Amino acid sequence: MKKNLIVIGTVALMTICNGSVQAFAYDNNANTKIEISQEEKFEPERNWLNMEVADELNKNFNELTKEDFLKIKKLDLHYKMLEGELPETIGLMKNLEYLNLNYCKLTKIPDNITELNKLTYIDLGDNKFRELPEKFEEKIIKGEYQYVDVESDELRLKEGWHFLKGKWTYLDRYGDRVKETTKIDGKTYNFNEDGTVKIGWQKEEDKWFYYDTSGQLIKNTWKVINNKKYYFNEKGEVQTGFLDLDSKRYYLNPNGDMATGLVKIDKKSYYFDSNGVMLKGWLNEGDKRYYFDENGVMVAGRDMTIDGKNYKFYSNGVLVKNQWLNDNTYIQPNGEIVNVSNNYAHSNVQLNAFKYMTNPSNQLSVYDKAVELHGGDTSNNCVYFLSEVLRRNGVWLPEQTCNTYELEGLLKEKGFVASNDFTQLKPGDILYTNGHSHVYVFMGWRDNQYAYIVDNQREKFDNEIYHIRNVYYDDSIHSTDRAIYFYYYPY
Repeated sequence: MKKNLIVIGTVALMTICNGSVQAFAYDNNANTKIEISQEEKFEPERNWLNMEVADELNKNFNELTKEDFLKIKKLDLHYKMLEGELPETIGLMKNLEYLNLNYCKLTKIPDNITELNKLTYIDLGDNKFRELPEKFEEKIIKGEYQYVDVESDELRLKEGWHFLKGKWTYLDRYGDRVKETTKIDGKTYNFNEDGTVKIGWQKEEDKWFYYDTSGQLIKNTWKVINNKKYYFNEKGEVQTGFLDLDSKRYYLNPNGDMATGLVKIDKKSYYFDSNGVMLKGWLNEGDKRYYFDENGVMVAGRDMTIDGKNYKFYSNGVLVKNQWLNDNTYIQPNGEIVNVSNNYAHSNVQLNAFKYMTNPSNQLSVYDKAVELHGGDTSNNCVYFLSEVLRRNGVWLPEQTCNTYELEGLLKEKGFVASNDFTQLKPGDILYTNGHSHVYVFMGWRDNQYAYIVDNQREKFDNEIYHIRNVYYDDSIHSTDRAIYFYYYPY
């Protein structure tokens, strides 16, 4: 018998080798104070287990103590043809984690094997015992061991569930494993050819199925598996491709997991929300906008009429915005294509101002000029800004104009008219806010509350001169006041 000493840190592991199999593993530093009574003297019996332990620890048989058994963490003597009962001194191995006595000739297992609370791996298969301690079999039935094998031709286990070799099995009244679909306690279970319950993914006739941890086939429902969502039909087959369910449409990838986000299918792009539902209509992502038609296909590289309004889309599906197609055709910031030649603005003065300020270079030039007129100060420049817009489009105003009241007087002198009917607002109109705190140029509506405008307050709006502003209400987020009326030039 060949012995090897393996030292790991302060732990000494003694191994007895049978071929390449490590037979014993013990820890010299193991806790040896577990339920050891100092009142009784230990007199070991002469049996194969005690002899093996003594030999492994290089001790005389009669020198063994109960503490010695606490050092054993692994016992592997399979195929050694050990005969008779498994000695009760096995119960002294309180630190035992691994026990393999497979293919021996053991005739009985002692009751105290259930007291080894650290024992998780047990292989007692192919032995000669014909019954198990009742509590031991109860622990097997409850699945309390990670791995346990006690099956043999000699032993008939109780009818019912047993957790054997790391898997659930069901034994019939003869102690044989059930190996076909069977109804148990009102539930249908499916078993593999080895008699283990089908659990997890199973491929059957080129179809994929999924069984939960209790062996139940998942059917007619969604199931999240490894953070991915799948749908199983009435037969339990995982679905792939398009799925119509409860008036909603989904797409399941070729491997069955539910698609979300932008997905290309047969050279067409679709969008599925976080719940997997296919989107139809508008999609806003950051400052980009997309449209998906009645079939869920993304509109790309073409014009399209939506709810009576015309739009244009780039080849990647992004909506074209704030772009002139020709002198009279403009794509507004909301993407709507409009003809500006017929009553688009109140006057040519304001139409010209509007056209001028759609150009980003002009926006920046006006902004810089306003800062210059204010001596380099970037705050409170709204009048400088608006006056510069008007000057560049045919309305002469003194460069020193810097007060909202002063500007209002000059506008009236020039023939501008005031109105508080915001439904009549048109591009190029000049809006005044509550308390004369601010003035800005109206560029068009985004919706029934917010408008696209240009002004000097880029620092409040992500450094954008051309931005969205709430016309009707005070905005606490951007610290802006509501508008109270506007001026337009009627000639």
